[in-house]
Amino acid sequence: MADYDGLTPGQVLADASVAEFISQLGLGIAAAQRALDENSVDQIAEFITPREGLGGRTLLDLGLAPAFYHFQHADLSCSLQLSLRVQKDLSLGLNLTGSFSDTTTRDETEAESSTTTESTSETRTDTRTAQVNIEASSTGALSVGGQTFQLSGPDALTRIRDLQRRLNTTEGTGVGRALVALEPQPLTITTDANDPPPAPPKVAIGSNTVAFVGGGHGRGIIQIDSDGPTTFTLNAATPVTVTTTAQGSAAAHAAHLVEQLEAAGYDAVAVGPDQTIGRTHFDTGAHHISTDPPDLNTRNAAVDGNLLHLAHTIRDRNLQVTVEGFADAQPFRGATLEQSAESNQQLGLRRAKAVQERLVANGASAGSITTVSQGHTAARDAGGPANNIEFRKADVQVPGRTAWWVFVRQRPSGPNLDGVAPDLRSGPMVGQSGNGFIHLYVGGSLALSGRSVTVEGTPYPLRGAAGGGFASGAAEAYAFNLAADVNANAAATYTASAEANVVTLLRKSQPIRIDLVTAESRQIALSGTSGVTVTREFTRTETRNLTRQNTGNRAVAFGATLDVRYSRQFEMNVTGNSAITARLVSIPAPPQFLETIRAYLAPGGGT
Repeated sequence: MADYDGLTPGQVLADASVAEFISQLGLGIAAAQRALDENSVDQIAEFITPREGLGGRTLLDLGLAPAFYHFQHADLSCSLQLSLRVQKDLSLGLNLTGSFSDTTTRDETEAESSTTTESTSETRTDTRTAQVNIEASSTGALSVGGQTFQLSGPDALTRIRDLQRRLNTTEGTGVGRALVALEPQPLTITTDANDPPPAPPKVAIGSNTVAFVGGGHGRGIIQIDSDGPTTFTLNAATPVTVTTTAQGSAAAHAAHLVEQLEAAGYDAVAVGPDQTIGRTHFDTGAHHISTDPPDLNTRNAAVDGNLLHLAHTIRDRNLQVTVEGFADAQPFRGATLEQSAESNQQLGLRRAKAVQERLVANGASAGSITTVSQGHTAARDAGGPANNIEFRKADVQVPGRTAWWVFVRQRPSGPNLDGVAPDLRSGPMVGQSGNGFIHLYVGGSLALSGRSVTVEGTPYPLRGAAGGGFASGAAEAYAFNLAADVNANAAATYTASAEANVVTLLRKSQPIRIDLVTAESRQIALSGTSGVTVTREFTRTETRNLTRQNTGNRAVAFGATLDVRYSRQFEMNVTGNSAITARLVSIPAPPQFLETIRAYLAPGGGT
């Protein structure tokens, strides 16, 4: 069959060969006539055969002759009906049925069905934050979720940290956690308390801090790099010697040295290469250094002196350290642990910053200290209770340290720690070999009578009288008295807060930021009185509910599923009726034909 796509009706009719059909009808009549003639000729043998019943005569002898039949005329009639359909189909979709038919008969059925149901739902409530700025001198109030928190306390930092504690522990406010951010505005601070170099400083001055870093008792760090026997000297005037022997390893040697030092009247602790050289613990949700509550009092008992000694070490030896902050696996109130991840990361970082700030206040260079946060990752991976003080901490690490360090401290009533040997302090603190002292701080009395600290042009004489529960002449006593004198000066435009041996000075108009975090979707009203400003409200929560369902039934013919299909279908039907009307007449055999036959049969005629 020809490709009929695009042909005109006349072209299609010509291709159908109607004339040929009529010609074939006529040739059929001619063939019938020939068959009749051949039949008449074939009968001659019967007419010329002698028959016994006829006395040996033939039918021809009796006058009979074969008859010939002839179509006198024929009428031909022919009618045809021609139909043609050309169909094109372009379909897009997931479901397709197709069929094909031609002159042959073929049945084929193939089907595939598939039903897929996918259903998922998600409900998520994001955490929200708000921000409040409180002036350092403010004693106003903050209202949160219908509850009022009055600022109370003798100084700015005490009031802010008390507010932070109450926001973190008070139910019903909607606040899950409160974090404090302090970015002080610099003040002009000077002192005449320090002797000229090379004498170590007694008072460290920062842009907003005054730290009393002299006095106290001697401290040192001994490196144990090998297991060889070593004799150590710890006192110059009245020599104290400690001798160690080989113990099988550097770790065992360090532990042996600790025993020998304690027997000689010193306090000592050994720290391995992969261990922290300083650890500070924190209360739940808090990030300021404290010895309250009781569990912190035990773990942080010597934290102020340890941080002061670390600051001496960093300053004197130009040591590079990393402070790593952690949070335990507690979510903040009303949240999941996943929702608390970002807040716990910030909490760990602020704990590391608190240790860094104390070290810098005590005289260490800020550029020597790197701060990082683990958030709650380590606590979560370790398992155990979510409320775990062992992970509410900040650790001071020394990158690259491979040797054991033994920290030795002079006891109040014990021998001095001043002249030391072996003395390795001239070499690098990290990476050198051998056993010996790599750092030494010689203690003594502060003796700051007649000295002063000047803040913004106003001098404040330094007083070491007992106060705040601290003994006379102690660094903590000097800090307590300086803060009290500053706050007693009504004309001052700044305020002071004392923590351990450090005084922090802030302008009275200095804003202290508190970041509030919640996981609740309800509106939480915030407002403040004098000096308390809400700078950012809680934004509305974002809750997303998503349900997806996809159900499909697919039936595919010919075993295929197509997305795009182009098809062409051709169909041609030819139907017809034909009729032949013919008159058939019998005619005698031609005389010439009979004479010829007789002549042939006469005696001798066949020769």
